[in-house]
Amino acid sequence: MKKTKGFYISLSVGLVLLIVAVILGTIYDLEISKLFADLPRGSYYSSNIFAIIGEMIGENILYILLEVAFAILFYYFIKYPIKQKWLNVLLIIFFALAGVLVSFYCINKTLEYLSIYTNFGLDVYLENTMGKLSILAFSIVVDIIVFLLFSRVSKESIKELFGFAVTIIVISVISNLIVQGAKLIFDRTRYRAMMYEGYDDFEYYTNWYQINTNKFASNSEYYSDYFRSFPSGHTCAAASSFLLILLPSFYHKTNTTGWKITFTTFAILYTFLVGLSRIVAGAHYFTDVLFGGLVTTVCVLIAKWFIIDKMVAKRKLKEEQLRLEALENSKPKKKVKSAN
Repeated sequence: MKKTKGFYISLSVGLVLLIVAVILGTIYDLEISKLFADLPRGSYYSSNIFAIIGEMIGENILYILLEVAFAILFYYFIKYPIKQKWLNVLLIIFFALAGVLVSFYCINKTLEYLSIYTNFGLDVYLENTMGKLSILAFSIVVDIIVFLLFSRVSKESIKELFGFAVTIIVISVISNLIVQGAKLIFDRTRYRAMMYEGYDDFEYYTNWYQINTNKFASNSEYYSDYFRSFPSGHTCAAASSFLLILLPSFYHKTNTTGWKITFTTFAILYTFLVGLSRIVAGAHYFTDVLFGGLVTTVCVLIAKWFIIDKMVAKRKLKEEQLRLEALENSKPKKKVKSAN
């Protein structure tokens, strides 16, 4: 798809703003955390309600989108089965089980965070076999409800949504592999790790571009989480909401200005709020959330500009050619008079 002058202007402005944000973050990262983090010395988890909510459900949009993707693919192979029946059955079973697994992980993870901030005894419940089984049972119920909702979607709509479902899975896998891999490479010390250990002179602080070789030892139960600051996994997951801006390219019913504005506004606000909550929690610095959100957003934009837009342009060209052919064939053909 040919890009307009306005597109390149918007892209240029976006790149300039990004560069400015990176520079400011590089210089003032620690100061921003000192200003916004609501975390007293000796505490690992914030008591700030905004930070708590962000920690508990900030990632859940990713799991919801994956659940939707698996439901779409489940019905796609039911309505459009491939020739190898055994493989088709395996794919249907796989996507049904994948949906249950995502539901289980999402519910279990949310309850784990809830157990940190409450005294309901959830930690014991989550470690108990019966607790795990009850969560699994609830996950199956959730999965069935979601799949039943998609059973009402027409065959034509499922076909349209197939590409969107595949895109959700591919981008989610790529973006999270990048973020989790970067965490292992950079080993950046979390702000709250230093506050918890009493290093409020922040002698173990490192910049985002530095591979951390200045670690400290500790017997804390949280130690395995200390050096996983850069980039932010929560913000990466929250930025999965930007996948919604791709939906109008696949599903014609959402291909309106109203839906496009709604999806874009929601994605920006959701990602911003989750990113801010991670700074307030002391879990991440400004550059952590900036790059965490950027990884997924860039993956979405690359997919849109270089794959999906071209695919849509080809589809429209083909539809136009078919329309012209149908119009040509519908014209009455002139009778040729025979010579006497």
